Parts: sequence; C-alpha cells; structure tokens
Amino acid sequence: MNLTEIRQMLLLDERADTEMIQTAMEEKLLAAKKEILTLLPVPSLIKKRQLNLSIWIDAELSIGMNSQETNQSTNEIDIDKAQDKIEFLESYEQRMSVVKLKLMNASSFKHLSNTISNALRLQADYMTGFKKFFSEYTEALPEETKSREMIDTGKLLNAIKNENITSDIAWEIEKELARIAKLPSIN
Repeated sequence: MNLTEIRQMLLLDERADTEMIQTAMEEKLLAAKKEILTLLPVPSLIKKRQLNLSIWIDAELSIGMNSQETNQSTNEIDIDKAQDKIEFLESYEQRMSVVKLKLMNASSFKHLSNTISNALRLQADYMTGFKKFFSEYTEALPEETKSREMIDTGKLLNAIKNENITSDIAWEIEKELARIAKLPSIN
C-alpha cells in the first residue's frame, strides 16, 4: 500500500505528509476503539469489525507505524475452571476489565485486532459458562431480548453474593440466556 492510497482511505489531501497521515491514523484508531467498546456484548459484530482492520494494519506497516506490543499476562481465573456462579462471574468481571484496559491502550490496529481476539475468546467462554451456571432458569422469548443489552454481571454477582435474587434479577437472567441463544456462534 502506498501513501497515495493511504491518503485516499483517510480522505486526506494529496499534500498530507507522513506526520499528518499518522495523526489521522491515530484518530481512526481511537474511533475504532470506542466503537469496539460499545459492541463488546455482541461478538459477531466485533468479529466483523476485526476483519475490517486488516486494511488499516497494512496501512500502518506501510508508513512505519509498527509499535511494540506489550503482552502482559495476568493471573486470571479460568472461566472454564470456575466451580460456582460467584467464581464464574468474578472471573468474567476480572477478565473483561483486562480486555477493556488493553483495548483502550492498544497502540496500533494490529494490537487492537489482537485484543479483539481476546475479547472474542472471553465472550465465548462467558456464553458457555452462563448457560452452564444458570441452566435452572428458562429463556425469555426471543422478541423480549436485544442482542446488545447484556446483563449487568456486577449487579448479578452482588445479588448472588447477598442471596438476593429478586424477580427482576431472575428476569434479567432469563433475558440473558435468550440473548446468548440468539447470538450466532463466534467460533
């Protein structure tokens, strides 16, 4: 990919120099991060966005915006090894916080793409675990659920810890089960 093509993608004037291009790329990256944050509850949508990042990754490489990725590992509880609802939800909350932090700290489209892969794995683990740990509930009707309205897992965790599962919380669990069933497979 050459500079002319990159300028056209960014809707920049042909006189835009490398610094102007890099600034426009950084703005594009910030906008992509914000969009991905809002789409996290719907894995199929963030997967589509991830596929669209390849052209921006190529553009970064073409203009030498290849920053070093720091892959800091964390001592995360594996959702698959959770023994109960509390451990499952605590693990999910912890891992989602890490993903959101990495997402906002992504310094390139390549790093953003890698973080999206982590988010997709997390959401797949979450959906499997939620169905496993909340199988005693029935699913709400599909028309009563929206794919972008994920249950507030922090609120659910608090209710479980306090043994205060109200009818409203039970309804939210049922809607979440239906939302998960409605989502296409992300594997």
